[in-house]
Amino acid sequence: MTADRKLWQRQIEREAYRRITAGEAPETLGELTEQILSWFLETHPGHPVTSKIVEDQIRDTWHRRHELIHGI
Repeated sequence: MTADRKLWQRQIEREAYRRITAGEAPETLGELTEQILSWFLETHPGHPVTSKIVEDQIRDTWHRRHELIHGI
């Protein structure tokens, strides 16, 4: 895996974390995936990122969202 790929994967995960802890996450993982994919492609045009890549990257954060929000 290239350093560039690791960098944008961390950016995707950080944005998911930010949205979840700020209370900005939608109701489903699919909706959050599409929102973050849209955001990423707007801010980083030309990267070969798909919704599957984004979902795989944020899935663990999504499943921990209640812990993140409530500090459990």
